[in-house]
Amino acid sequence: MKTALLPATRVTPAVRKRVEALLEEGETVSAFIEAAVLLHLEARTAQREFLARGLRAEAEGDWVAPETAFRVVKRAAARPRRRATS
Repeated sequence: MKTALLPATRVTPAVRKRVEALLEEGETVSAFIEAAVLLHLEARTAQREFLARGLRAEAEGDWVAPETAFRVVKRAAARPRRRATS
């Protein structure tokens, strides 16, 4: 499979230095950028799927009001945690 190029992105010298400072041994700036793009793609995809599920649930009447959800979460958070015994 052929590879494709993403458009070049201009950044300030300070951003470039920050990226270079975080590179792992043997990692290139290009590899860092590719990894960042892939992570963002996954996050954006998950966000859109989440919103689509919510809209679908609302349209089908299969949803919980935010007030109810917050009340349930707040109650669960207030409960004392049990320590696991092993």
